[in-house]
Amino acid sequence: MDKPFVSVSFVFTALISVVLSGCSPVLTLLPTLTPAPTFTPEPTFTPEPTSIPLIPFVIPTGDFKMSWDTYSSEYNSLGGILTIHRVGSTYSMTVKFSDGSGGDTPLSAKVVNGEIRLSDANSDGYFGDYMVIEENSGWLAYYDKQGFIYSVPPLK
Repeated sequence: MDKPFVSVSFVFTALISVVLSGCSPVLTLLPTLTPAPTFTPEPTFTPEPTSIPLIPFVIPTGDFKMSWDTYSSEYNSLGGILTIHRVGSTYSMTVKFSDGSGGDTPLSAKVVNGEIRLSDANSDGYFGDYMVIEENSGWLAYYDKQGFIYSVPPLK
């Protein structure tokens, strides 16, 4: 059987490097590992729960007037303040834009699956567009034949 050949110069060089470095041969031949940098996230602020209970939104009964800022950069960049009035069983809306223009529109109201759908009384929902005052939040949501478009919170 043949013996493995190791050059004398390799062994001599390895021994000289061990002597000069003052390390054991095993440590000299192993690569040096450096620890990976660690990331310490910044602490986040978590507000304490308030002791004031939140009052759920309830759609007013009887006559009412509610307003929303209808601005949406994606769907309604002109925006404006939309106010819905209910007197008896008659609904109407007033829109006032930032340039001062606006107008009043009578609304038709239909109850579908327990929600009141408001649409332009002149078209009576012909185009499929309607609004819903969300029962739990008071947000005004816009819908069309394809479904939900966007919603805005009520003004205080």
